[in-house]
Amino acid sequence: MSTAGDAGDGREDGGVLAWFPAGLPPAQKVIGLFAAKWAIGALRPLVLLGVPDLLAEGPRTAADLAREAGVDPDVLHRLLRAAAAVGVVREAQDGTYVLAPEGQGLRSGVPDGVREMFLFASDPVMWRPYEELPHTLRTGEPAFGRAFGTDFFAFLREHPATAALFDHAMVQNRYPGTDRVLDGFDFSRFPRIADVGGGRGHFLAAILARHPGCTGAVCDQPQVVAGAKEQFEQHGVADRATAVETDFFTSVPAGFDAYLIKHTLHNWNDRDAVRILSRVRDAIGTDLNARLLVVDALLTGPGGFDLGKLTDVEMLAVLDGRERDRADWDRITAAAGFAPAGEDPEPGDLVLLEFRPV
Repeated sequence: MSTAGDAGDGREDGGVLAWFPAGLPPAQKVIGLFAAKWAIGALRPLVLLGVPDLLAEGPRTAADLAREAGVDPDVLHRLLRAAAAVGVVREAQDGTYVLAPEGQGLRSGVPDGVREMFLFASDPVMWRPYEELPHTLRTGEPAFGRAFGTDFFAFLREHPATAALFDHAMVQNRYPGTDRVLDGFDFSRFPRIADVGGGRGHFLAAILARHPGCTGAVCDQPQVVAGAKEQFEQHGVADRATAVETDFFTSVPAGFDAYLIKHTLHNWNDRDAVRILSRVRDAIGTDLNARLLVVDALLTGPGGFDLGKLTDVEMLAVLDGRERDRADWDRITAAAGFAPAGEDPEPGDLVLLEFRPV
């Protein structure tokens, strides 16, 4: 995600300030953030109705699209016009619309697509907890539980359709730093890799595809790892990868050289994160050559734009989790019996942190 520039009003690089109406005094510019709500509100119904898929076939008028989709042509025109203002579609002088490059990822089943990720992030289940953040601020109690009467993962177990959407969204959830982590770390050091809480195993599969000498196992809940075989086959690593049904609060499989935890610990508060890490430490036992590999956000210090400081609020509202800085990571891993090892990465993005058992 681009950020505001170091000088000027930020419009030159499309940063956050590009949303702000020109000419407003500084004290009023915050109202420009409303534009994000309006943009999401316009895009969500278009994606739900498959309009990006229809536009991928070529230029279409709102009237043509409305007939094919069975929707109101005037409302569709207004939503498409808003989507064009955002830059997801393009509106021509003859009244036709085409899908912009920025909208290609909202199509169904495209490589590197984000359709399910967009639909999940914009789902009411992800918005309602924000209504309860004032309660969380006053009491420290989780906002999601206040909104729905249960925690996030229990909610998913009770709502299979939402859970399926979440699983697809996590497969699509490729942060900008993901490829840098995959390409910048020597996973070949570890012949046997356990991906703890690794969902359907898409990250493990990408590692194994890059390192033919490695084998691995994705360790997650039964209903999640049921989809791992497809991921392994797509990456051509099915002969070197397995799925292990795991409750990481109870136990983690032993016998691996590296225990990878990607984008999982930020879902949990410090108490629960230490519980997960402690089960990994139990699995490692006396093998002091084994390593813990944490792939997650690493927050920057005071000041400046850091996307992780915004996703931290999402973790707070929805999951009772948190993003962490280096001191936070060192503290919770130490509580579970680990010490830092390897390089000290630059904060501000997705990073890999290596720890050794002590």
